[in-house]
Amino acid sequence: MYMLLYKPLGYEKYQHKGAIGLKTKDLWIVLIYVLIQYSGLYGVSFLLNSGMYEGIDKKTANLEAVALWGCISFIAGLIIILIVLRKQIFEGIRNLTYPTTRSIIKWSVFGYLVTMVTQILCNLFLILVLDLNKGSENTQAIINITKLNPAFIVIPSLIAPILEEIIFRGIIFKRLSNRLPFFIAASISSVIFSFMHGDLPFFLSYFLIGFIFCYLYKRSNSIVVPIITHMLMNSFVVFQQLNF
Repeated sequence: MYMLLYKPLGYEKYQHKGAIGLKTKDLWIVLIYVLIQYSGLYGVSFLLNSGMYEGIDKKTANLEAVALWGCISFIAGLIIILIVLRKQIFEGIRNLTYPTTRSIIKWSVFGYLVTMVTQILCNLFLILVLDLNKGSENTQAIINITKLNPAFIVIPSLIAPILEEIIFRGIIFKRLSNRLPFFIAASISSVIFSFMHGDLPFFLSYFLIGFIFCYLYKRSNSIVVPIITHMLMNSFVVFQQLNF
């Protein structure tokens, strides 16, 4: 499914160079993403008060409600965004060629290796320099939820990477880069990306990974490359944590 996003959010410049303002379609996509992120404030409470989790302890019930609502909101949000992008997706299907596919695979593999090395170095820095021995709270929360509801694994492994790359690279970074130098545009996008994960001790790790995704997007001229790289990275982390 994510392969269909090759053309619509390529890195080519918009017609009105220098314009950072978002187009109506971009605004709708950002709004949908924000609603997904904050819908849990009401959705999880609704599920908890629905009587579905009677007889289950409060902590377990809360995690299961978060897992269920996460699946509902993220899947629904992705479907809506793909509908909004349907014309560009169909155009991307028509223009997809073998050289393009080969380039996407090459850059995705390269991106995955670089992001994994970056994560290892960041973790070593946190442990050896900052004496931070605990893992990411964001990752641990995802693992705890996934253990209760295995279906939730599709969110961090598949759906979240698509949504995040469309928002942070395909819209925010792309718009900023119309007027700002690459380094500044990528830095701003990566800072927002890092803060959105709400895990300040691992800010540097998220920032550097976000910066790498911006670089991959620019060099490959395809949003599919950071999407695949993001998927591979998240999947590896999730499955590794589940095994431990």
